[in-house]
Amino acid sequence: MPRLETSASSGGGRMGRRGRGPRVSTALAEINVVPLVDVMLVLLVIFMVTAPMMQQGFEVNLPQSKKATPISAEPIYVTVATSFRKDGKVQLGTTSMTLEDLPERVRQALLNTSTKTVFLRGDAAVPYGDIIRVADALKLGGVEQVAMATQPPKTDR
Repeated sequence: MPRLETSASSGGGRMGRRGRGPRVSTALAEINVVPLVDVMLVLLVIFMVTAPMMQQGFEVNLPQSKKATPISAEPIYVTVATSFRKDGKVQLGTTSMTLEDLPERVRQALLNTSTKTVFLRGDAAVPYGDIIRVADALKLGGVEQVAMATQPPKTDR
C-alpha cells in the first residue's frame, strides 16, 4: 500500500519539495510476477511440444479381419512385436517385460478386473508359434480367455 511521506523541511507554507506536494512511495515488498509468468509460459510450450513424443510402445502391424468387433470394456493388452524373436520381450499395457515375467504380471493386472480376458496383439510378421507361446504364458497367469486383436478392413470411401 502506498505511503505518504512528509517533507523533511517545513519551509514556510510550501508543500513538499519544490512545491509539488507530498511524495508517495511504494513498499519494496511487492513481488514482480511478470518473469514468473514468462518462465511458466516457456515451460508450458516445452511440455506441449515434447508430450506427444513421450509415447512408448511397440510398433505393431495388426492383421485385418472382416468380422472384427469393437471392444466395449477397459481391455488389458499384451503386445508381441517383431523383435520378440531377438529379445523375448512382450508388452503388457505400456510396460515391457520378458516372457518369464508375464504370468505373474498378468495375474496382478487381473486382480482389478471382473473378466479374465486379455487381448493379444501380435504383429502379422510374428510366427504363429511365438504367439501361442505368449498365449500359454497368459493362461499360466490365470487368463480365462485370450482374444486375438485384429484390424477391421480398410474401406475406400
